[in-house]
Amino acid sequence: MAERLDNPKARMNRVICRGAPVPDGWVVVGEHHSPACPGDGANAWVIKRPGRREVVAAGSPVPAGYRKVRETAVAGADAPGWLIERAD
Repeated sequence: MAERLDNPKARMNRVICRGAPVPDGWVVVGEHHSPACPGDGANAWVIKRPGRREVVAAGSPVPAGYRKVRETAVAGADAPGWLIERAD
């Protein structure tokens, strides 16, 4: 799976186990249950390469070249997240 995460053309969502390091340049956009990950409930993160503007989970890394714009609601999450945008 690491090869697919490193593909600069990849724009689709991926799922990684909660607590795993988020690859550089990727953001957390949601939570999910995966039988491939340990634990119950939302034990996995939905990640993706951000577009020009993206709503991300509160604990998501903010990639280089992006900035937080404002706090906002995240669909299906208990805590608010952030709207981020490319700083160019």
